Amino acid sequence: MTRFFKAFFIFVFFFQTSCALYKPKPIASTDTLNRAKTDLKKIENIKEINKEFREGTEIDLYTAIALAINNNKDLKVKILEASLTNKQIEDVEFDMLPQMAVGGGYTSSEKYNATTSATVDNNDKAGTIGSSYSTSRNRDVLEQDIGFTWNALDFGLSYIRANQSSDRYLIAKENEIKVANNIARDVVRAYWRALSAKRLMEKYDPLLVKVYNALNDSQTIEELLLQKPMDALLYQKELLDIQRALQTQKQSFVNAEVELKSLMGLMPYDNINLVGTDQPLNELDMNLDEMEIYALLNRSELIEADYEERISVNETKAGVRALLPGLNFNATWTSSNNDYLMNKSNFEYGSSVGANLLNVFRAPKIKEINEMNTEIIREQRLALSMTVLSQVHLANIDYQLSLEGYDTADRYYNVANKITDQVRNAQKIARFGELELIREEASLLVAELRKDLAYSDLQYAVAQVYTSVGLDVISEDVDNINTKQLASKVKNNFKNSGKKYYARVLIPIDKQKPYVKEDSENFSKYKFSAKTFKMEGNGRTQLEAYLKDNSSLPRWITFLPSQRTFVINNEERDETIDEVELKVVARNINTSVEDNFTLIIDPVLREKRLAKELKIKKAKEAQLAKAKKSKPKTKVNMADIYNDEWLLARIETKNFSYLSTKHLKDMVAKYEKEQLLEERKEKRKDNPIAKFFEKFKNDLRKAAEVHRKRFPKKES
Repeated sequence: MTRFFKAFFIFVFFFQTSCALYKPKPIASTDTLNRAKTDLKKIENIKEINKEFREGTEIDLYTAIALAINNNKDLKVKILEASLTNKQIEDVEFDMLPQMAVGGGYTSSEKYNATTSATVDNNDKAGTIGSSYSTSRNRDVLEQDIGFTWNALDFGLSYIRANQSSDRYLIAKENEIKVANNIARDVVRAYWRALSAKRLMEKYDPLLVKVYNALNDSQTIEELLLQKPMDALLYQKELLDIQRALQTQKQSFVNAEVELKSLMGLMPYDNINLVGTDQPLNELDMNLDEMEIYALLNRSELIEADYEERISVNETKAGVRALLPGLNFNATWTSSNNDYLMNKSNFEYGSSVGANLLNVFRAPKIKEINEMNTEIIREQRLALSMTVLSQVHLANIDYQLSLEGYDTADRYYNVANKITDQVRNAQKIARFGELELIREEASLLVAELRKDLAYSDLQYAVAQVYTSVGLDVISEDVDNINTKQLASKVKNNFKNSGKKYYARVLIPIDKQKPYVKEDSENFSKYKFSAKTFKMEGNGRTQLEAYLKDNSSLPRWITFLPSQRTFVINNEERDETIDEVELKVVARNINTSVEDNFTLIIDPVLREKRLAKELKIKKAKEAQLAKAKKSKPKTKVNMADIYNDEWLLARIETKNFSYLSTKHLKDMVAKYEKEQLLEERKEKRKDNPIAKFFEKFKNDLRKAAEVHRKRFPKKES
């Protein structure tokens, strides 16, 4: 046994020495590679785990926000931090319980631990040491014990620590909410930019092909000396400038989609089905004073500061309580196999009180330090409140500037579009070359891109206002609902928090006498009222006119939006056209409404046409009335009625087109004889004509059924 323990201690000594001499060991490249492969696999699994991607869901604004909330790793980190803080609360709660310890051990010695004694007199001098030795312990002893101790002071401190941990957990939850809403805000901008990129890429590629072809043609002309070399080179230089501008714009298109995918937790090469949204964000339904109050009540940073203050106050309480005397209670049960003990097992219990008397002098200083810390936190919160109010004001200013920027970009795009149409039409009559058209089409594409970017900035500014006031548009436990449900919740939260704008037609154009009036020999005009539409929302009201089927106006009709006037070119108009069905659309940034009406081009021609149609209608009605006119009851000539070719055609259209007209006439003659016989038998109260018609229809159905069975291929 002795040799065993010696070997054991030698082993422990050398083990500790080797640990002290341990050298740093870099991570192996294979470990890094395996880690990278594992991370890529986890990222790839996001798309596999998320059912919405496997189904190819159409991703609108709110679905994109929901997917980002579910998949974004930054938010996942905050969620895990909140979960960790919650676990720490459970750990602190155990500190309030008594401490219970179990012990056991084995001791052995090579020789007995024998002792002797000597007599001590009153002068504190020891006498002669005794010659006999004694022991009260075996050489090999096995002992066990179990006991608990409980400190009343530690219980109070643990209770305070548990409250502080609870506050830290709530702080983590507020950080989680803040990160989620910041992600939603960033998704708004990325979504609108990616949607614009998707739409403009369809126009970008054909235009770039046109530039390539024009460059090749110009180079060929230069080589064949069909044009002055300097003119050809300048032409190519302008084309290359346009090409470079288009390639720069393409980079922004690609970046927009990659940014959105990154926010949604996807890889750049993942395919997504991005679609438009039917409900863009509207500005917050609050005035500036209400926004300030709401922000001071709901911003996560200020709520976090409140919790920090409460933690500091509790820290003061904990510091004071730590200076109080400690009251301990203990109880222990022991057991030993020592043969020299009278009672080999025993139960002991007791209590004790202890305190550091110098803590009396420390108490004021500790209290003063903690109160100073609390005051610092309050000042920090006040500074943060001022910052929050500044952010609210800046967000509203940015929103107003974004409105102006979008209005300017929209007007610029409209002007560029008209210029491009003019150049395109002029090119058809060889007034402009290919370069001018390409230049204007590229300029139009850039103008459209700038308009879309301005709109994405406008939507981002709206989202920034929501974030600046601390409005939680998520407000759901994302772990308990799927993506579609979360998207619906987010959409409803934005809808309920935003302003409601309405647009309606006050005076329909049809009630404003839509007749054109001659303005000159070749032109006629019609102008509708400025009070036709009532529009709510931001931005100027824009008017657009189309045909009723949403197609463009014909060349002989020009709409002047600023004057609310339709101009008719009578020289180009087809003289047979007396009216045209039109649609006027009124829109601003937030709402839109349309009104359909019929514009009377030539009232005289229209009256003639209507009179002719009315005459034809009356003639048909008179013919029908004559056919349906009843004969005297004594004799009804059914053959005369059914000799009417129009009525026979009506019968044929009721699933009897396979029966000939002659056959129908023969059947009518047959039924006429049966009717006459019926009338001669006796006078009946019921109408014989109605009875005849009923029998006529039944027999026609039977005839049709027989004919259908015999000749199924000839069935109508």
